[in-house]
Amino acid sequence: MSHRRIALCIAASLLGSGCLRGPGAFRLFEAAVVTAVVVSALQPPPPRVVFVPAPRPGYVWQPGYWTRQDDSWVWIDGGWVPDRQNAQYVPSHWEQMQDGSWQLVPAHWVAVAPPPAAY
Repeated sequence: MSHRRIALCIAASLLGSGCLRGPGAFRLFEAAVVTAVVVSALQPPPPRVVFVPAPRPGYVWQPGYWTRQDDSWVWIDGGWVPDRQNAQYVPSHWEQMQDGSWQLVPAHWVAVAPPPAAY
């Protein structure tokens, strides 16, 4: 089954379940299609050496990374992502699975405890 078909099945399941309602539903549907599982039997090439801009207040840097498209490696440029309070950004990256294959882990946010209130 193609990655696109898998992503569409996931998105259709979410839409049918009632999980996606309201004005943000299309954006979530779009994200479900974009974040299809990407798996490769081949190790991704090393990251490109690129100029990383100076830190930008209110943003975190998503480094560039390789992805697979039609049996070829395609470079996705890095970019700024708006920061979120009480969350840590985990950039897109490749992880090797137990069977030796490689899986692209999409960027995501991990909740962190808010700082203690000052008295």
